[in-house]
Amino acid sequence: MKYKIVPFKPEHWEMIKFREFERETVGNMLDEIRLKLDAKGPTYTMLVHGEVAGFAGVALMWPGVGEGWILGSDLFESNKLWFVRTVKRYLEKIMYTHDLHRVQTTVMHGQTGLVRLVEFLGMEFEGRLRNYSPNGEDYLIYGRVH
Repeated sequence: MKYKIVPFKPEHWEMIKFREFERETVGNMLDEIRLKLDAKGPTYTMLVHGEVAGFAGVALMWPGVGEGWILGSDLFESNKLWFVRTVKRYLEKIMYTHDLHRVQTTVMHGQTGLVRLVEFLGMEFEGRLRNYSPNGEDYLIYGRVH
């Protein structure tokens, strides 16, 4: 099977080669993110021909509210259609299973491809977060409400 979705396991983290985008935007925070993955909510690993293509999940913030996130490798780019359709299907499943009335996410300002992705996932633009990142970049916040 070319594509496979499995629950995240810590050893998957060691198997991914993050895209340049993740390395540039998240950089030294990747290790901190890794430590929080298991404890915060449902997290999945996407595999392409047995190689880790990326991770996606929803961090459960408080009852009814979560924060969606995605991290990918270059395999994400070359399998984008499958990846985004799968994320959309799993997002709906997670919202139902965890009784979430809201899922939100942030996108770095200027990342039009990621804006299209979150809008495809059914999220709507809610505002601009000025100087939001550790490096002072602006981010856009999107939300999906049931």
